[in-house]
This record gives sequence, structure tokens and C-alpha cells, in this order.
Amino acid sequence: MASKKIVTYKDLLSDVYYPPKDIDCMEVLQLLRQAESIPQYLLPFKGCIQVIDYTQHRHVALNGPFKNMTGYDPRDVIENGLDFVIDIFQKDDFKIYNEMIFGQATEFLCNNAQEEHSSYLFTYSYRSRRVDGKWMQIFQQGSYITDSKSKQPHYGIAFIADISPLKKDTSMIFSIDKKTNEGGLCNYTNLLTNYYYPEPEESKLSKREREIVGRLADGLSSKQIAGKLFISENTVVNHRKKILKKTNTRNVAELIRHAYMKGII
Repeated sequence: MASKKIVTYKDLLSDVYYPPKDIDCMEVLQLLRQAESIPQYLLPFKGCIQVIDYTQHRHVALNGPFKNMTGYDPRDVIENGLDFVIDIFQKDDFKIYNEMIFGQATEFLCNNAQEEHSSYLFTYSYRSRRVDGKWMQIFQQGSYITDSKSKQPHYGIAFIADISPLKKDTSMIFSIDKKTNEGGLCNYTNLLTNYYYPEPEESKLSKREREIVGRLADGLSSKQIAGKLFISENTVVNHRKKILKKTNTRNVAELIRHAYMKGII
């Protein structure tokens, strides 16, 4: 059986033009009001709220300190549509976002019940160009309102922030979390976290990291590896976290399988 085609960001913009009647714009307004009502001190960073209408290829709302953050007038961004957003997207980052990350998001939505889509939180990071030509590291976190039949995004609402002072590397993060309400408290369960590297050198394991992978494959604990390599156990733990991140593996068992498959050990 032929595999289902992954829908990229550009595919979505090419295929979707008119909002279906069964998507209630009031739902978008309600989400926007909810987002605007969140106290700033509860947000991870200072930023702004955006609402994108994919059916019209443009933003329909940009609030908060957008101009201070980017230098662009929100009215110009709304007027120029998503082609403008793509134009200021760092080209290597956009290639990964378009061909790999957004496709994972649309595939995930297609594989899950449409009525649950609003409970999923999607997080991205990427580089975008300010009006002065400088690059910003953008943190974006939000949800999608989808078509009841195709399950494809028709609206996206997200919090965006410039995290350049905190993030100096070029790696991109993509994660999916599910929101649950228990006892009046909102909790999130991580379902997926992947890292991508526009600059391949950043994803390569160092000699020391490859050595640690080999020791892990031998069945040694972090404490035992520390003794063998004459380094602290904490250093081994930190190396292991970086190795899992670089290889997009969730645990040591996955890492060892990945290492054998890729010829790392």
C-alpha cells in the first residue's frame, strides 16, 4: 500500500484557500481572548500572541510587543501575508521546518481524533530576521484549529518570543505535549521531542561522546564510566543528555540501537 504523503507547510498553503463553513471563527476569537488573558508573569518569556489563518495565507492578529521584538509593523506583516513570513525565515531553518517539522505536526494531527486537537501544544524554535538584518532565535508555542474532515490546520494560534539572549546555537526544537486538566490544574505530558541541526557539525558526536556511547553499550553505569575516564559522574550525565539530544533518542537502549545502526560504535 502506498504511504500517505506528508503535508509540508508549503503544501498546506497551496491546498487550502477558503475556510470551511464548519469552522467557527468564534472559536478563534475565544482562543485569542484566552491567550491574551494569561498574565505575562506566567509565560516563559516576554512575547506576543499571533493568530494565523492558513486559508487566507495571512495573520489575522498580532498583539503584544511585536514591533519592539522584530522591528516590523504588525499591520505590514498582516497585509503582506505568509510569503513575507517565509521571506524573513532563515532559509536553512525553513527548509527543515517545511520539509520535516511541519509535516510531523500535520501527520500527528491526521492520526489523532479531531476533537482532541485543541488539547495538543506544539513547540518550535527557529531563526527569523529582524528589520535591521540581525537574526533572532524564535520560541513559538501554540495549537491548531483543524478541519473536521481533512484534520489539516486552518488556523494556528501561538505565543512567540525572542530567546536570542538565552539560545546561542542553531539547533531547532520541535515538541508535542498533551494538555490535561486534573483537579482544576493544567498539566502537560510530553509526547514527542526532536532536535534538528541546520549546521550538521552541531549534531556530530565528539570523540569523548562516542567513547561514552561505547561504554554505555558495554553496560557500564555513569559512575563506572566516570571512574574509567577519570571524570566526574556529573560530567558523564551531562554528556549523556547532550548525546540523547544530538541523536534524537529517548533513553540509553534507544541510543545503543541507534549507535549500532549508524556505525557510531
